[in-house]
Parts: sequence; C-alpha cells; structure tokens
Amino acid sequence: MIKIIPKLVYSLNVKKGYEKIKRFDELTKNAPEVNKQLMLDLVKRNASTEYGKKYHFDQIETLETYKENVPFSTYDDYAPYIERMIEGAEGLITNDPIVHYALTSGSVDNPKRIPVSEDTVKNYREYATQYSFAIICRALEKNWKKWKKGRGLNLMEVKFETLPNGLFAGSISGRGVYSIKDLLFLMFTSPKEVVFPKEIMDSKYAHLRFALTDRSLSFICSAFMTAVSDLMKYLEINWELLVDDIEKGTINAEIKIPDDVKKQLLQQIKPDPKRAAELRAEFQKGFSDPIIPRIWPEFRFVHAIGSGGFSVYTDKMRNYLGDIPIYFSIYAASESIMAICNEMESQEFVLIPDSAFYEFIPMDREGESEETLTMDQLEIGKDYEIIITNTSGFYRYRIQDVVRVMGWYQKCPKIQFVYRLNQMVSIAGEKTTEECISWAVKEFAKEAGCELVDYSVYADTMISPGRYVLLMETAERLSKDKHDEYREIIGEKLSIANPSIGKKVKSGVLSHSEITFVQEETYALYRDLMIHRGISGNQLKPVRVIDTLIKENFFFALVDKE
Repeated sequence: MIKIIPKLVYSLNVKKGYEKIKRFDELTKNAPEVNKQLMLDLVKRNASTEYGKKYHFDQIETLETYKENVPFSTYDDYAPYIERMIEGAEGLITNDPIVHYALTSGSVDNPKRIPVSEDTVKNYREYATQYSFAIICRALEKNWKKWKKGRGLNLMEVKFETLPNGLFAGSISGRGVYSIKDLLFLMFTSPKEVVFPKEIMDSKYAHLRFALTDRSLSFICSAFMTAVSDLMKYLEINWELLVDDIEKGTINAEIKIPDDVKKQLLQQIKPDPKRAAELRAEFQKGFSDPIIPRIWPEFRFVHAIGSGGFSVYTDKMRNYLGDIPIYFSIYAASESIMAICNEMESQEFVLIPDSAFYEFIPMDREGESEETLTMDQLEIGKDYEIIITNTSGFYRYRIQDVVRVMGWYQKCPKIQFVYRLNQMVSIAGEKTTEECISWAVKEFAKEAGCELVDYSVYADTMISPGRYVLLMETAERLSKDKHDEYREIIGEKLSIANPSIGKKVKSGVLSHSEITFVQEETYALYRDLMIHRGISGNQLKPVRVIDTLIKENFFFALVDKE
C-alpha cells in the first residue's frame, strides 16, 4: 500500500498537468494578446490602490498609456509600501490578498521581502509542479524508460520567519513545499524533521540517510543543480559512514544533528543489513561508472534549474547520472515564475503568457533609449533586458535579467537566461558578462586538461591599471610550475570572449588578467557558511562575481598556496 500511494499522488498531478499543457498551448496561440490583456486586467483591479492612484491606473486603457503613466521600478520603490503591508496595511500596491513574502538571498542582514499573491502561488504550483511532471512523464514514456512514480528525494527545505501581520516570509520554493506538507511523506523520502528544520544540521547526511534505504527512489528534485551536485559529492566522500549506519540502524555520533531531532529520526530508522550490503557492493566498485542507476534502478530523472550559470554543476551530475535525463524546470525569480521548459533535456524556456506582463529593452539599442518592446516584436538571436509587471503588485519592474530569444513556440518566445546586469564586471568600460566569463573558464579547462569544479571573477582595482582575477577550483591540483602558461591561456580566452578586454590590455588601460586556484571544497564550504548565516539552501546561487567584502575575504583566504 505504501508504494501505491505516491503513484496515485503523482498520477493525479500528471493528470492535472496534461490539462495545464492543453491550456498553455491555447494561451501560446495568442500569447501577445493574452499577455497584454493580463496587464490591463491588473491595472483595472488595482486602480484604487495607493500606487494605482499615484500613477492614474484608472486612465490606462492601452499599452501606450500604461508606458506613459507608469515609470520603471526597482525594489526600493516598493520598500516603504512593503514595510506598511508587513504591519497590516492593505490596498497599497495591490488589492489581491498577499499570502506570503519571498525572502531574497541578496543580504543576510537586510533581505528583500517580495509580496506574493495567491495568483502567484497558484502559477508556481500549476506550472512548476503539475505542468512539469506531465512534461516529464510524457517525455520519459516516449524517449526514455517509463516513470513508475515512486517516491523522490526533495532537497528543498522550508525555513520561515513570521512577520508582524502573521504571514510567513521565506523562499518561494519553500512556500510550494509547505503547501503540500501533509503529502510530503507520501511523495518524498526525507522526513518532516529534515524538510522543516528548526536548527542547523547536516542536512546532506539526513537526506541521504533516508533516500538510500529506498531502493525504488525514482527522482531528485531541487531548486538548483548546486544542491544536487553537492549531495552526490557528499555521498562519494561519506558513503562508508552512511552504509554502516544503514546496516546498524544508527546515526553516527559525529553527524551534527540536534539531539531532539536525532531522537525523532531514530524512531523512523531500523537496521537494514540487506540494503547496506547491496549499497556497499556498488560503492566499492567506485564512482567512475554512473552510480545513480546502480544504487537506484528505478531512478528516472533530476528536476532542477541547471542551465546558464549552473551548467558546471549539470556537467558534474552527468558523471553520476549516465543517460538518465534532466528536466531543467523553470525560469523564475522571487517576483514571478516567467517561463517553463516544455521539453525534457531542453535548456530553452517558453514565456508564460498569463503569469506576468513582459516588456523588453534591446541590449543593442542605440544610445540610452529605454523604449520597450512586447513579446511579438522580439527577434531570434537577440538579447533583451526583461521588465515585468507581476500579479503581486510590482509594475514595470526591472529584475536586472538579460535573456536571449532562441525561437518560438507558436506565438510565444522561447528564451534562455544570459546574465544579470548587476553581475556584469566592468573596470574600464569593457562590460564583461557572466556568459563571457563562463565561456572563457570552460575553454581554459579544455586547453589545460582539467576538470572544473567552480569559478568566480574579481575586479582587482587595487593595482593600476586594474585587472581581472579568475578564481578557480579544479578537481585535481594543477602544476604550480605552469602558472605563467595558465595565466596566458585565461587571458587569451577572456580576450576572445570579450574583445574589449584584449584591446584594453594591449593599450595599457587594463593590466594582464591573473588566475588563482582555491583549495578543494572551497565553494561547497562557502555555501555551507551561507546556510549557517541563515540563507535558505533553496536560494543559493553560484558565486560568479566576487563583489562584496565577505566574498573577497572568504575566497582569497582559501587560495591554494601549495
């Protein structure tokens, strides 16, 4: 009976997902009109709000008047309203009930609190869960092995704080997990004490301790691929300890789990020497052959954001997965879910016409023009800053993302995230994007013959002229004798990725780029540190730009000096 229940739960979600696919296909046939109507509906129902009165929403009947009346906005424009909303005020930026506040990961001391309406939660639930599972199920049945809908391993943990108005504040993905809290133990292997942690614990051990005992585990779900990759690396290092505990029905005394939580977990554990022997036999063969299909024969997919800046972690996961496919999930932010993968293994996302209203500023615009385009005016291959009006009270909001149009799904653009404007590095006006850095370091790894673990860039302006410093963690230590050669390679690759760097180095405007290697597990240690500082693991993104004193002190303190 235990194995039947998750199958029924997932089958229900898949059934709803197929209905959502049909609805989505209808919406995308008329995507520009649907999207524009969403904006007009939002303006109309929020005309009586304080923000609506300030910008004369009652006079807006066309896209042109919307642009004329309403300015671009950033979080700072809403912060005073949000402070009052948290104290209980209503009707300030939206008339829709706010049910949650999404905490951003930008600052531990003063995080942004993004209002989340019921409509926004509904969009996340229907697209990120129901629609996604239907796409996965359809693709597996057609091109891979059929999904038997067994339990999965969910790495999204829920940590909320309660605000003065009684609402929870936490990650938006955590809100989605919380909404199905009564079904969690049926759908996933991790117990509630791990999913809803009240104190810091060794969560990687805890998730694996229960997932490994389920031979029928069928998938792993995470907000970002970083968490999945970190989990598998932890398994590779600590499998003997885990297997011993599974055999004996214990939790090793060295594992950092609060005593009261450990007591509750031990009540759910019993010795399993048969499963332990099975696992030990596979782990002793090593990890050179994909381990996941060997220890979980019914495992069918990974569901996580793994494109763009996460691609280095996706590459590492392939070594553990073999030919098991990945579903790259959604393109989203705390403010809105904006696009969805409609194919397994695709890293392109279709804009969701009824989730937010979208405007676009071409990145190749002349001068400083900020005239916006709508989705029907976009061109394949071009990059655009995306501006959103969401269903939670943000209007013409600059989320600082740049996307590239890859094609069309009916009348709806297919996009890829390219980089964040506030993560662009520029010392002397050369404007180096995350995409440029990513290409350069990956090309360096190919030429140097090394396996890349992670990387960051630091704009060193303490010397004159300034220079780029690339910090890298590699799987194996590179020869110190070849440092000059490595520095030349990375300088060459950066100049190819962004020719402006090469020109400025030649003219003496920039110094030659430098390369520095950090110690093993540096990036994993940084993520653990951030979790200990209170940032949700659901929100941790790769450190691509070292742009704060905390990051600078941490990473340069762990430079490999040997």
